Amino acid sequence: MKKRQDNLRSTAFKLLTVVVFVGVLVFFINNLYTGEPDTTLTAFSKQAQKFERHTISSHYQWRVRQPTSMIMLIHFDDTGSEIDRKPVRMNHKGWPSAQDSDEGCATVWTSLVGSPLRVDGFNVKARFYSTASNDEAVRRNDNEYWCRYSISKGSEFDYFPGLGKVTQPQL
Repeated sequence: MKKRQDNLRSTAFKLLTVVVFVGVLVFFINNLYTGEPDTTLTAFSKQAQKFERHTISSHYQWRVRQPTSMIMLIHFDDTGSEIDRKPVRMNHKGWPSAQDSDEGCATVWTSLVGSPLRVDGFNVKARFYSTASNDEAVRRNDNEYWCRYSISKGSEFDYFPGLGKVTQPQL
């Protein structure tokens, strides 16, 4: 009987030790862990801001050269040196656009951002969406079609070529 009580006490002591250890571990994780920001989401947000800046810049360049269906967008590095030139197709309202397809959205990204559809090692998905009917005789409203750019981590932003509007990234 005494041996059984000793085994019971030993088991209770081991269980109490595990519970205390887990409690101390949870305390330190909650109070000492300072989560670092996700660099991929930060890089995607910066690319979205660059996309928006270059959309506006393209529009003003189109207004100066109006009417034209293409402009040459010059890309600069942080020091102000020219690093690339990309042709940008413009719609009749002076906003960057391409054919109504996923490939067209990819072309708009490449022209405005000046880099392939990649951010921090992740592929950026370019998708074309439209709520208008497929009948070409029906004139679409400018807010009925858009490009959505997203990464696998769930972050995305939309670009409405008919309006020139770029939404804030959803992080």
